[in-house]
Amino acid sequence: MPESSGLITNLPARPSGPTTIVTPAGQSLSLDYFVGWGGPSVIRLATKALEIIGTDFTGRRVLDIGFGHGQMSCLFALLGAQVVAVDTHEVSLLEAVAEAKRWGVEDRIQFTVYSGDPQDIQHTDFDIAFTKSVLLLVPELEKFLHGLSTKLRSKGQVAFIENGFHNPLSVLGRRIVHFLHNNEARDYPGVSMYNWRLPVYLSPARIRTFGKVFDVQQVIKGESRHWYLIHGFKRPS
Repeated sequence: MPESSGLITNLPARPSGPTTIVTPAGQSLSLDYFVGWGGPSVIRLATKALEIIGTDFTGRRVLDIGFGHGQMSCLFALLGAQVVAVDTHEVSLLEAVAEAKRWGVEDRIQFTVYSGDPQDIQHTDFDIAFTKSVLLLVPELEKFLHGLSTKLRSKGQVAFIENGFHNPLSVLGRRIVHFLHNNEARDYPGVSMYNWRLPVYLSPARIRTFGKVFDVQQVIKGESRHWYLIHGFKRPS
């Protein structure tokens, strides 16, 4: 999607039901499990992302930003990738490592705690960078994306599944709930993630920011208006 077009497409409706993916080794996997929370809309967007970037990651390097409990990192490894998975806290690190061992891909994933600044990631030349519900916690999005771009090889791809519009009253309600829970996420006790400025949901202006850094090909809105898939390529130097 060229930056100037402003084109956002809607994900076509499909019958609900389990979504599976077949690995290069012939193993059938449930995307419902690996995508985790977010509901059918997010699973459908993840399915679409894999239709775009492919499902055979043999010989490819993936940067998974915000590894959480490790499921998506494991999915990329099962699809053949070498994965560097980063997060800003270590609360779920042992759980993510255990998840990799469960699937037999611990030798294909490097889990790392980092500062939150992509420039601090030691590795480069990634073929794909992926996020899910991470960029809403990044206040300086353009700066973050520029840093991320330096970690991609020429023609490297990005696939972001991120949180979209919430009305102001809903956002205020969430701010209050977060405040009452010490600004912590339920799945990550002890980690202060939120404040009165975060999370920042995707607005039209924030969506346009991606086009300032990457050659954005598609912006796809899920069945729920609260989720988007943004896919693009690294721009030539």
